[in-house]
Amino acid sequence: MSLLGVPTRRVRIVVQTSLYLLWAYLIYATHYPMQNFVSDHIPVSIFLRIDPLVATVVMGGMRVGITILLLGLVTLGVSLLLGRIFCGWVCPLGATFDFYSWIVKKLGVRHYGPSPSWFRLKYYLFGAILLFALFGSVSPLIGLDPVVLLTRVAAAVLQPFGRVEGGLGWSIGDRPHYMGNFIDFSTLILFFAIMAYTTKVSRIWCRAVCPLGAYLATLSRYSVLRRQTDQCVHCNICSAACPTGAIDFNNAEIYNESECIKCFICSEECPVDANFFTLRSPLKANDSHGGVVELDRRSFVGTLVTTAIAVPFARIEAGTPGSQKKLLRPPMSREESDFLSSCIRCGECMKACPTGTLKPAGLEHGIRSLWTPVMTPLEAPCKEGCNACSVACPTDAITKYAVTDKYKFKAGTAVFNPSNCISFTEGKFCSECVRVCPTNAITIKKGWEPNPTGPQHRWGVSASGSEEIAPTGLNPTRPVHVNYDACVGCGACENSCNQIVFGQPAMTTTSQGRAVPTTFPKV
Repeated sequence: MSLLGVPTRRVRIVVQTSLYLLWAYLIYATHYPMQNFVSDHIPVSIFLRIDPLVATVVMGGMRVGITILLLGLVTLGVSLLLGRIFCGWVCPLGATFDFYSWIVKKLGVRHYGPSPSWFRLKYYLFGAILLFALFGSVSPLIGLDPVVLLTRVAAAVLQPFGRVEGGLGWSIGDRPHYMGNFIDFSTLILFFAIMAYTTKVSRIWCRAVCPLGAYLATLSRYSVLRRQTDQCVHCNICSAACPTGAIDFNNAEIYNESECIKCFICSEECPVDANFFTLRSPLKANDSHGGVVELDRRSFVGTLVTTAIAVPFARIEAGTPGSQKKLLRPPMSREESDFLSSCIRCGECMKACPTGTLKPAGLEHGIRSLWTPVMTPLEAPCKEGCNACSVACPTDAITKYAVTDKYKFKAGTAVFNPSNCISFTEGKFCSECVRVCPTNAITIKKGWEPNPTGPQHRWGVSASGSEEIAPTGLNPTRPVHVNYDACVGCGACENSCNQIVFGQPAMTTTSQGRAVPTTFPKV
């Protein structure tokens, strides 16, 4: 089978490889400041935006249309006409499997063959994900989506790189509390387990687990691009070569359209050119030569009942940003309920963050918040003049904003505790919190400074702190309180104070006032 005189399989390989390289480059480009020719013209999260499962789950859970996810509807339309072509031509995880299969084949390992008996699992997972979305919740099962999974792997592995300006560096700190490190490692372990099993059975994830594959397979029941097997000699070479086990091993003329990813390997491997694809009427699609997967009714009903019981537990929260004041979200994030309904836990924002303040939440904020991004000021502040997390977010859980608008709304508010401040407890001149504050939100009381005539910081204190003790009878220049209307909750003061004060820092960033307008800049 050929396309414009070129074997269709070769065309597919060229397209698949090109798109995979684009995905890999965009993953690499997902770091501050994300300003290069490709990312200026193509959104870094484009592969997540064209994912129809992401679009369905997020828009279904929020009950509203999200413009940047409408490209997923295009993928749905193509799948209705041509079948699971996304799986064989576009999906980056599918391309990873195909490249791995090529290596395995070169090593002489035979890993093609029939699908395992549990290959219908993906349909039950897909049903569970939709039911969670129906109740307004993004299920942790969305992490099994192939594009989300591979993006999370890239975020876990590549996120620490690029943190040193002007060079390649590795910087990683503590995860927030419970299970934080386990979440990262569990993603990697799952990926390595998938690849290990793929050595035994080709594209095992696509065959048995992938919920996106199940979604597209369901839409493919009446696709018009179908396999024809005229003059088949029943050698079963195509059956043995099919990477998804779509072709029957007992009768090569029979295949499962729901499992066919339109890779055209069967056409190239056929010794008598009996395998080719042609357009057929959807009314004649599901004949004996192009069947679809039939689900066990009892198993499907059992899945729905189990999911319905699990929904209330999956929606358990440890509190809102108002009640859990250490629950700090990235700047300009949606209201908490909408945030949890639109965040797909892909890790793109964490990958893009230049300071590493965004980390995956563990269980300290409830099951529903698992893996969602939280700010960790003790480790790093939110960088001034950066909107990388907003640009990287594929679902607008972190709404898009210009850098100049970053401080129009609060992410939280810092609280000052003088009993932990060395200016009060030890009489030392410090004022580091004042110097690092990007909005001049910290009110100071002028006093003794070690070099009052030297260079001054823009907020009116000495350009650098010496931590010198003030002379007897004099108080050093010191912070007094935090201006609620000017503080944006970036965490810079807490991070700076934490590097100086033993024990609890004098500045603590809370989520109080999230999304409240600020007075910096004037709005």
